Amino acid sequence: MSMLFITGLLLFFAPHLLASILPGVRGELLARFGEKRWKMLFSLLSLAGLVLISIGYGQSAKTELWQSAPWARMAVVALMPAALVLVAAANMPGHIRRLTRHPMSIGVALWAAAHLMANGDLPSLLLFGGFGVYAVLSAIAGEVRGRRLGDGRASLRFDLIALLAGLAAYALIIHFHEVLFGVAIV
Repeated sequence: MSMLFITGLLLFFAPHLLASILPGVRGELLARFGEKRWKMLFSLLSLAGLVLISIGYGQSAKTELWQSAPWARMAVVALMPAALVLVAAANMPGHIRRLTRHPMSIGVALWAAAHLMANGDLPSLLLFGGFGVYAVLSAIAGEVRGRRLGDGRASLRFDLIALLAGLAAYALIIHFHEVLFGVAIV
């Protein structure tokens, strides 16, 4: 397993766990650094984590844990538009966000589950499994705190924007997936 990969996972998930799962620690960090500096630190750690994850994942030995089903890759292709539309809807006051309450978490969990079906190796388990578990924990933590993104007014216009943004992201990912991640779609 690549050290870059493990370091990237830690750099990405540490601030996210602090922000969503342990809000008391987040509050202390906000008080210590101020909101602007905390957000900058959060963003830099997350971005550095993602870069290291991407590089390290490609360098990690793909120790196979299970054989994926022949249809699994096509399931990923079929499920990804929905996952990306949900992620796009997370910051838009539309009906999608109102009805799902935690569209980012649901979209990430869907992305993770789909990719776990198609990739049965150890680095994939750590990557997609980690994101999937985090997404579920984040949604649960939001419910416990009473944070519901779906409360308030909703506009169909934002649902259409989320749909177009999600589908545009899907088209870009389909086109550049092999170049960006070193894996052909099918």
